[in-house]
Amino acid sequence: MVHPLGLLQSSVESSSMSGAGSALERFFRDYAIASVESPAARLPAFYAGSFVAAGPRGSAVFKNDEKFVEWLGQVHEFNQRTGMVSMEIVSIEEPLSLSSRHLLVSVHCGARFRRTGDRLIPFRIAYLLEKVADTWRILAYISESDQEEEMRA
Repeated sequence: MVHPLGLLQSSVESSSMSGAGSALERFFRDYAIASVESPAARLPAFYAGSFVAAGPRGSAVFKNDEKFVEWLGQVHEFNQRTGMVSMEIVSIEEPLSLSSRHLLVSVHCGARFRRTGDRLIPFRIAYLLEKVADTWRILAYISESDQEEEMRA
């Protein structure tokens, strides 16, 4: 399963996000930046202690622990092998408030690869977020499409 924002992200755009300084925009911008860094650096701090990752191939429950950090390393290696050169946040849809602490947010992203040049490979990820001590944490994400299949298209 591929990490939703990749680990070789070189640019982040927020062209359709409402409220340039919004907390959600900052959360996803910072999440994207952390995705570029060493997999073990800051990325685990964006996730809850346990979370669900899902996509067309199925789902898995992860603990935010050393195995998760190892998985991030595998994702990083995959992205290097596939030639990912950039990832962009295209837009964030209006969030759906599920409770005073929970939001469902759809994020439209796009990836560029060496072999696709300037062509943006679009995809959408739905995130279930929880607010803990004034900080958002990812409880689950569901990818609408499979990154490997999209790259072959």
